[in-house]
Amino acid sequence: MSDAIKSTMNLLKFLHWLGFLMLGCGAVLFLLTDLSLKVSGMLVISSLIGLGLVLMSPYPVVLFIQWAKKQDERTKP
Repeated sequence: MSDAIKSTMNLLKFLHWLGFLMLGCGAVLFLLTDLSLKVSGMLVISSLIGLGLVLMSPYPVVLFIQWAKKQDERTKP
């Protein structure tokens, strides 16, 4: 793989973990605080959860691309 593809995949993996952290923070704020009882708190919590899910979504695509490249390298003579 070229360096540009590897760096892009590493960036997407990092964003996946950042999204997981944001999702976790939103869930903790929702479950363990009274912040969700105010409109501004609802906005913060829903933004954290939503952005966390959006950042996590490209990771399965990265895993598929890596798997496909390994399969392609195996079949080449």
